[in-house]
Parts: sequence; C-alpha cells; structure tokens
Amino acid sequence: MNIIRTMFMAAIMMTAMAGHSLADLKVVTTITDLARIAEAVGGDDAQVSALCPGPRDPHFLPAKPSLARKLSKADLLCYNGLELEIGWLPLLLNKARNPRIKAGSQGDMDCSGAIQTILDIPDGNVDRAMGDIHAQGNPHYTLNPENAVLIAREMAFRMGQLDPENKADYKARASAFAEEVANRLPGWNDQLAEARSKSIILYHSHWNYFTHWQQLKVVGEIENRPGISPSPRHVQAIIEKGRDLDGVMIVAAQWDHQDVAEEVAERIGTSLAVLPGYSGAQKGTDNYFDFIDRLCSNVAEAAAAIGKE
Repeated sequence: MNIIRTMFMAAIMMTAMAGHSLADLKVVTTITDLARIAEAVGGDDAQVSALCPGPRDPHFLPAKPSLARKLSKADLLCYNGLELEIGWLPLLLNKARNPRIKAGSQGDMDCSGAIQTILDIPDGNVDRAMGDIHAQGNPHYTLNPENAVLIAREMAFRMGQLDPENKADYKARASAFAEEVANRLPGWNDQLAEARSKSIILYHSHWNYFTHWQQLKVVGEIENRPGISPSPRHVQAIIEKGRDLDGVMIVAAQWDHQDVAEEVAERIGTSLAVLPGYSGAQKGTDNYFDFIDRLCSNVAEAAAAIGKE
C-alpha cells in the first residue's frame, strides 16, 4: 500500500509541475479596478488579488509586510503607474525580492502604458508646494471603461506570455470584456443625458477621466491644491461661483472631506453625489461593471435632484 501511495503522490506532483493548471497564474494588482479587470481576463486560469482595498485612498497605503509577502508569490504585477503608488509600491517590491515581477520583466505591467490619452499632464516644473500633482498626468484612468478595455487586452497579452497554454482563453475573455463595455455604453450614455446639461464642481480631480468620457461640464474644484485641505477663501469663492450658475452639482469621493463637500452643496443649495473611488469602495460595487453603473446612477440622481434640495 505504501508503494501505491508513493506512486500516486508522485503522479500528482508531476502533473502540478507539467505546466499551469487551474488558477495557477498568480496575479497581484495594486488597486481593485485593475483586480476586477484581471479577474475578467484571467477567469479560472488565474488567482487575482489586490493590494489596496477599494474603500482606501491608494495614494496613502501603508507598506505592510503582509503585502510584500503577497508580492513575493506573484507571477504578474499589474500596477496603475503615473506615480499613484509611488509612496509604497517601491518599498514593497524591495521587501518582496521577486525576480518574476522586477522592472522590465514579463511579470512587470505598468497599466498606464496601455492608455492612449493621459489627462492633466502639467506644464512646466512641479514642486510639492503645488500639492499632490502627478508630474506624468492624472492617474485615475480606470474611471473610463474605454480605458479598461485597453487594459484588458494588454493583460491578456501579458498573461498569454506567462501562460502560453491558455493564451487563447485570455484573449477571448478580453474580447468578451470589450463586448460587454460596448453593450452597456448606450445605457450609460442615456443615463447621464440630463447630467450633461448641468455643471459640476468636483472636490478633487479624481473624476476627470469619468467626466471627460461622458462629456460632463466641470467648472471648478473645491481643492485649490490637490491633496491639501482647501483654504476658506477658496471655498467661499467656489460657493459664490456655484450660486451664479444655473444647475450645478457637487461630486466627491467617499474619502474626501465630506464636511467641506456638504457645506459647499448646502450653501449653494444644490445636490451632492458621493461616489465610490474604486471598485468595492461601496457595497454592491465589487464587479467593475457594477462600479461604473453606480457612478452613472449616483451622478444621474444628483443631476435630477438639482433644484429640489
């Protein structure tokens, strides 16, 4: 019996070593939006996890040892880039010591490289006195589903390089993801038709890719310097500007200073939409498409509520 058991265990080990099996490709992403896209592309052939939870602002993630251990096991690292994770990802990579995901390797994927148009690239020199300005441009490109399609296709290519046996499946799933975006696009456009006739004051430029995608009119930001609490003078100026506009709403992320956003909305006499910054930031937004649905529905509701506050 011992001989039979030994032969059986050896057969299992040989099967495991023969190549990628079910969910053998380990994919780690920095943010949840990328994780949801990677799950759609990877299917049953990949294990996907995100370093930064959806409710947390990824600018300020603590570089915990548990996250470094997760990176140490990764075959593919998909990160946002454009300096979004600059405060913590280099520290984690140094601790992880994983050659499979080192810079320039097949397992190193800067997802911003798939994006065709980067918004808000600053002119001239950038210094910290100007606030949290990203010198390479606005990093929140996953808020445009058309960018998510580009990311999905690049992920499929990278996963296929690392796991050639399932290359066709990765490509097929990326195509299915793109088709789903195309199918949902008319509904999203219709949902935000009324919002296009309004003006929007953002708390922070986090939403620029979303507003640009849907051709929404942004007329100002509550923050006068990104990432820094707005000055009372600037807040007052924004309130006065909002009062002069016919049909304006306030849009903020759940981690923004809600008291300031609520004050601006109340003093203007208009609606406030508090949106999930990333997939999973609010209940019912764990799926990428559910996340975009929530953004569209919340903005549409805020637009419809203007004048009824």
